[in-house]
Amino acid sequence: MIKDIIHQFHGKTTYNGERIYIDKQKLAEIGFVPGARFRTTTKKEINLVEFEIDKQGANMVSKKLKLQNPIPVIDKAGGDIREALKECTYIKVTFVQDRVIIEGIKQTAEVIREHNKEAAPESLTSISFCSGTGISTQCLVEAGFNEVASIEWNPKEGSEHKFSDIYTRNHPNSVMFNIPMQMLNSGDFPFAHAWIATLDCTDYSKASNGTKKEYHTIHLFMHLMRLFWAKEQSERPLAILLENVAEFEKVAGISLELCLKEEGFSVTRAKLDSLDYGSRTKRERFFMVATVFEGFTFPEPSGRNKESIQDDGVLHIDDLDWVTPEESGTLNYFLSREKRGITHNHHMTMFDITKDSYVGTITKSHHKIQPENWIKHPFISNLYAYLNGEQIRALHGISKDYYLGDSNKLVVESIGQSVCIQTFKAIADKLYQFIWNKLNPVIGKLTDICKFKTSVPEIHYSPEECFLFENSGQLAMF
Repeated sequence: MIKDIIHQFHGKTTYNGERIYIDKQKLAEIGFVPGARFRTTTKKEINLVEFEIDKQGANMVSKKLKLQNPIPVIDKAGGDIREALKECTYIKVTFVQDRVIIEGIKQTAEVIREHNKEAAPESLTSISFCSGTGISTQCLVEAGFNEVASIEWNPKEGSEHKFSDIYTRNHPNSVMFNIPMQMLNSGDFPFAHAWIATLDCTDYSKASNGTKKEYHTIHLFMHLMRLFWAKEQSERPLAILLENVAEFEKVAGISLELCLKEEGFSVTRAKLDSLDYGSRTKRERFFMVATVFEGFTFPEPSGRNKESIQDDGVLHIDDLDWVTPEESGTLNYFLSREKRGITHNHHMTMFDITKDSYVGTITKSHHKIQPENWIKHPFISNLYAYLNGEQIRALHGISKDYYLGDSNKLVVESIGQSVCIQTFKAIADKLYQFIWNKLNPVIGKLTDICKFKTSVPEIHYSPEECFLFENSGQLAMF
């Protein structure tokens, strides 16, 4: 830590770092007056150049006139300075007594690209923040990622391990940090190529509007950046994928984008509707991908389902438990309230699975019998049904082998607090291939060739391309 700082400023390298030119009156306050001699020390391994007052020094402070006032000037160039500041994007200059310290600063993206240039990994790794029960992790695993660690903490007292226990059962090889993010240190968890942040949305969600907010989780994005900055530059991730409710973008999303752009990351963000990716439940979410490589784009929509839920075999009307308003006080209350035009915090939404191809958003409070997503019987006017956990699992397309809890309440909560798997899986697939191709440029080039020539059958591969394909071992998917 540098002590007794008198002045500090940000500057850019000149002539690719070969020249340092400083003309500030503040130089005189630390002894660099015109005519004073100083020596130069460079430490290229840490991108450092230092000027120190020395009567026997080989260099001399010059001057220039500004409004008839003499201003001290340090003008130093040479190969040693160029070596010390090589590939640095900008410099940080610090004045202390008798010394000027110049630190060359490389953007994180440049450091990571350089660090990963030589040896391509055997597979890509990931870490999930606010991983929930691991449904998002399952999407990552199916895309090819190896999840090495996860962070999950439920701030509700007595429920801290509710989702993390389910996660661990589904992903036993991933290290679980079941602690608040503010207690997590950057040295606790290993390097991963991708960080996945499906941060808790409670303080941003529309569902919280009109209710008392306690702001348990709004600070999590700041802890994400704290952990990012605490890592050595070469140990920071190559990509960060964020998912949250649309309202997250206005404050946290834009803040994160600015921070990561300062680190040299290329940032892409979008609001995507799950229905455009074949989901049976509507869920619009904000997504952001920041990578050290340029060119990432979100996957094109795969198209909306046109068949009804029943016609597609997802659910059948005989699968549902039908009730009348006389049998359910909650149902009767909301039906009568709707007739009077009273909605309060919740609006009752009816669906017909024999006609509709999707239902509304399933939240983790669905088990509390809120008025969303009631199913109306297609031909018996006074019958209604409410979806249980296993029916919601079917709508979401989550495998029956994936453990979600031992009670209907827990199954619903596990799904309701998770990502939409159709959208998330499409993005995870795209992100994995994007990073993999950037780390394996030959394979990435062959992938582009293959995609192009597959779409143009009359174009044939050259012998060189055939040889590379046969020996790459990575293009079997094509």
